[in-house]
Amino acid sequence: MENRMCVGGIAFSKLSFVKEKYGSDGLNKMLEKMVELGYDGPKRIDEIKLWDWYPFEYNILFLKAYYSIFGESSFRRMARVVPRLTVSKTMAAKWPKNPKLIIGNACNLWKRFFNFGELKGEIIGETSARIIGKDIYVDPIFCKFLTEYFTGLLESVGASGVMVDHTKCVHRGDEVCEWSITWKESDAKVDRKIAWDSSLVTGIDEIDRQHRYFVYILNELNESFNENYRDRIIRALRFMDRYAHWHFKSEEKYMELYHYPDIENHKKQHELFYQYTRSAMEKASRGITPELWYEVNRYLIEWLISHIKGTDRKFAEFLISRNLSMPEEKMPSSLRKELKL
Repeated sequence: MENRMCVGGIAFSKLSFVKEKYGSDGLNKMLEKMVELGYDGPKRIDEIKLWDWYPFEYNILFLKAYYSIFGESSFRRMARVVPRLTVSKTMAAKWPKNPKLIIGNACNLWKRFFNFGELKGEIIGETSARIIGKDIYVDPIFCKFLTEYFTGLLESVGASGVMVDHTKCVHRGDEVCEWSITWKESDAKVDRKIAWDSSLVTGIDEIDRQHRYFVYILNELNESFNENYRDRIIRALRFMDRYAHWHFKSEEKYMELYHYPDIENHKKQHELFYQYTRSAMEKASRGITPELWYEVNRYLIEWLISHIKGTDRKFAEFLISRNLSMPEEKMPSSLRKELKL
């Protein structure tokens, strides 16, 4: 990073955030950690000149120290708040709820704050874009910071449902760094929650109890998307897959025990669900767009309602007609813990 510089305002906004959130003690801890890592710049915020040039290494030392002291969750919050303290403050007033203009203008401002590299914003569609970073190879933690920074940048102008994925990275062998960005057209939330009612009751207590968990998880997924929790969405999808596996095996165990005549068709329905959720997880790991979530949300809700009212109710009627039941099976403790999403 020889001769790579940035203006003092870059450090000033971050240190101001630390002081406001963690007080003087938190700020002192940060500076001590930065010195430990090799920092030799100004030791007080008021000593930093906003438009003077400082080694970019100071910025990297700040990010590493912050991550080390306050953890990943706080690091992500900090990176999302910083845009509101810097370039986007004026732009937010000038171009409210116009992500496309913000992306273009924010990238144009790169050279104003850094003496190396460049950012280029490309609009792909009405609600999608990408940002390409050339010659910004510094440290992986800077890429992590920029991913959250771009998210906060769009959120600061009122964009909703913002999703930013770091699709290419020089630290992974790519020639450039690239971020894929999507957002929702309006502030309207996806609201396709399931309300448990008598139409979903099969008459077999254990089946109904397990179906209630499915409803809970689907509603949790819905909230996770509306709150822009990417990690939580993927986590909930993984849990959905694991819980479905346990629930389906539980049902199939009793189908085999009671010689249920439609067992093969029922198993095929379960297998289709497995295939879909695993495909959804794979897509989500590459990037969660509003379009992907609408499709996943719609499929899961429609599949569950159709399955409960169709194949599951048919199995329940078989059990009831023969005075049989599915004794309650204790859910694995690991699954019980994961229900607290």
